[in-house]
Amino acid sequence: MKSSEKFFFKGKKDFYKTETTGDRVHEVTNPYNSETFRGKEWQRGFNKSYFESLKRYEKRNAAKHGR
Repeated sequence: MKSSEKFFFKGKKDFYKTETTGDRVHEVTNPYNSETFRGKEWQRGFNKSYFESLKRYEKRNAAKHGR
């Protein structure tokens, strides 16, 4: 794995993580500055996992409702 890919894969993995602040639970936020290469790669990985998850959800929902 290239060293540049680790930020992408970290973003993909972080999509499934949550953090607790007080009594609130929320998704992990980008740990890098969004203007940097690392931040952009992390965001790209996070977004990739989001759209993969959305596609799975829509596929399950369509099958459930017979569409």
